[in-house]
Amino acid sequence: MFPFVSRRAAGGAAALVLVGASLFASTGTAFAAITRFIYVGPDPSFSDATNGTLTFTDSSTNQASSSTIYVKNIDTQTLTHVVVTFLVSQDPVSIVGTYGPNASSCQPSADSLSLACDFGALKKGETRQFSLVVTSSAAGKPTFLGQVYFNESTNPNGGNQQINTLTGTLNVATTTCDSASTFIAPGKGGTLLPDTGDCGLTVDGQRSSLTVPVKKNQAYLLSVNDANTATGCGSLKCIGNVVDGTVNGGAAIDPYLLWTIFYSNSVIGNINPKQVAFIHDTTVILAGNKGLCSTSTAVDCQEPYQVTSTGVFFFVRTATNGVIKGAN
Repeated sequence: MFPFVSRRAAGGAAALVLVGASLFASTGTAFAAITRFIYVGPDPSFSDATNGTLTFTDSSTNQASSSTIYVKNIDTQTLTHVVVTFLVSQDPVSIVGTYGPNASSCQPSADSLSLACDFGALKKGETRQFSLVVTSSAAGKPTFLGQVYFNESTNPNGGNQQINTLTGTLNVATTTCDSASTFIAPGKGGTLLPDTGDCGLTVDGQRSSLTVPVKKNQAYLLSVNDANTATGCGSLKCIGNVVDGTVNGGAAIDPYLLWTIFYSNSVIGNINPKQVAFIHDTTVILAGNKGLCSTSTAVDCQEPYQVTSTGVFFFVRTATNGVIKGAN
């Protein structure tokens, strides 16, 4: 999970958290003629008063997804107080973190049930940017709701449209023992290992994961799938299943992408681990000492394998994603 910024909101913002939370039961109907304009959505260049639909990255169940949100004053004058409010839990979707240039303005309520992004006054043309990180416990296309509240007085029922509804739809696949997709926020790094909580060796004899390095300004979109039997190993014999990995659409990873592939004893059989090579797309990564990584940043090479009582862990470095399979 990505923690919320811990700094508490000022008293005025805290009050608006409660106001915003109560608005989720409202119809979102305009209170009167629209005389002030603001845009909240995924497009920083947008110039219309209609709120955009939030755009979330694809994910799988119980994995992270992200939506970057821009709040832009497209009116002709300053808006004195602008707040975007979300319920933290919107079954099956939950907010698990925030990041971005103005994420420090987003604070959870004292009971952690609501999140209010309080941007105060916005001058004409000013924009604020933050991102939400969410998870969904259910597959499909669950919806997500927010409220935009802005005022120029203490009366939210005055002559301006001061409460707008903000919506978004997630695209969530089912996480299995073989496949998963996730988002990793900047400055985090981490490992994606498909897991339903019941992925023991009797269920899944091969466990495959991807690990990306921590980079201050680098976010990652990852997916991994090892459900299909490996084929096409040329003069070599394939081992287990092929691992299909995607990280940031194939962009190079600095210093490298680490693949961890575990073969159970039943999968690797009587093959000596020192004789296991890997084929990454069309590149053969040699077995044994010839294939060992020679430097801390070398790619297309193997780190030393680890033998356990239940099988063998192999660690392979590459510069990019693709498909990879063991061979002997």
